[in-house]
Amino acid sequence: MDTEESGYVDPADQWVLDPATGLYELRLDAPSEPVPVAPEPVRPAPVRAVPVRTPAARTGHGGRRAAAPAAGSRRRKAKPRRPSALVWGVGATCAVLVAGAVAGIAVLRQGGGPAIHTVDIGAAGSKDAVHSGAMNVLMLSSRPTDTAVLLHIAADRGNVTALGIPPVLATDIPDCPAGGGTVKGAKQQPFSAALTGRGPGCALRVAEQVTGLPVDHVVLVDYAAAKAASSGVQAADLCVDRTVADPRTLTALARTAPAALTTDTPLGSAKALGTLADAMGAADPEHVTFVTIPLQDGAAPQAADPQKASQLYALLANDVSLSPDHPPAVDPRLVGPKATPHNTRVEIYNGTGVFGASQDVLSWLQNSKGVNRSTNGGDAHAKARKTTLQYAPNQADQARSLAAMMGLPASALIPGTKDAAPRANMTLTLGADFTAPGVPVGPPTAPPKGVTLTPASGVRC
Repeated sequence: MDTEESGYVDPADQWVLDPATGLYELRLDAPSEPVPVAPEPVRPAPVRAVPVRTPAARTGHGGRRAAAPAAGSRRRKAKPRRPSALVWGVGATCAVLVAGAVAGIAVLRQGGGPAIHTVDIGAAGSKDAVHSGAMNVLMLSSRPTDTAVLLHIAADRGNVTALGIPPVLATDIPDCPAGGGTVKGAKQQPFSAALTGRGPGCALRVAEQVTGLPVDHVVLVDYAAAKAASSGVQAADLCVDRTVADPRTLTALARTAPAALTTDTPLGSAKALGTLADAMGAADPEHVTFVTIPLQDGAAPQAADPQKASQLYALLANDVSLSPDHPPAVDPRLVGPKATPHNTRVEIYNGTGVFGASQDVLSWLQNSKGVNRSTNGGDAHAKARKTTLQYAPNQADQARSLAAMMGLPASALIPGTKDAAPRANMTLTLGADFTAPGVPVGPPTAPPKGVTLTPASGVRC
């Protein structure tokens, strides 16, 4: 990035001491010192804005407070620097636009600027801009290929997961209110159809339906309007799937294109948007993780991978951080060699109270996983609250194999004290926490294998 081009100001020059509070504040309109350039007259350098982060964003969990400029400091020739750490991992355009929306929110909180469009989404969403506990905000960008990302903001505001929703994801679209009427729904449509003639409120409802997560707010960025207002947005088109947001682009959107934003009614004020911005920007980039809903192979619209997608949704529902620098500890019962599917012997009992559950698991194990030495034991003696797998010490490798296939937590594994006969079966009892074959049993503690996780600090365009 050329830091000597017109419009650059050292970020330190934009921190101004507030005599009333004794604290330094970020002011985008703070002038820089004049820089003499012979033989031309001395003139102040035009302001080039930096990514806006509220005080909460700098002091939140894992955050870093920016150093205040020393008194009487003079501006030096700027060294080339990397762009902002706020990044996107789903689509290049959405990368800049969503980041720009957040930056724009923070600037608007300071007052001024054109109005922000709002849309009434009825009973959907949250009536409060911010509430205690975890939050989910759907970020949308409208361009030829619509892009949607669900931001999961942790309850402690210490981490954020950005879950990309592919526009080709196959889903049922419900009837949606629009323009004083109702747009009829449709079966197995691409997710992008939720915006076509329906609006952000419908997209919010569909996102809830897809993920099973309550979505608090929706923010739509009009790509065409934002691009027309800022030539910096055009840089996003050069990146195919990952983009580091340029500070100039973020500020350009915030200053010149707030009317390109559409939000639900509770976010329709500068104060509300600023409060949400504090929550969204509190996490350190090391604890902001990007992931996309995994899809099955096939023609569009494409179905989500049922096991991997369900595991991701469950992680967010249980507010589990996906930051790769904080991997969960692995229980010793799950560590060690695994038996082959053919050599994994298990008898399945149905303690769910739902007819046919044990047969469903049996068919799945035999036909999809190759566990052909499995049998159906029928109904358990009583309903079970939790799924359990009982096994002998010499069956530990089989237990680990079955646990990996079914997504059993370590707490479900109950080892015995005596070795079993060579061809004895383990005993799997399905409990009320079982939902379907292939869906992990109990809340997961780690992301599914084969899904790419990208921390914000590690993404480069």
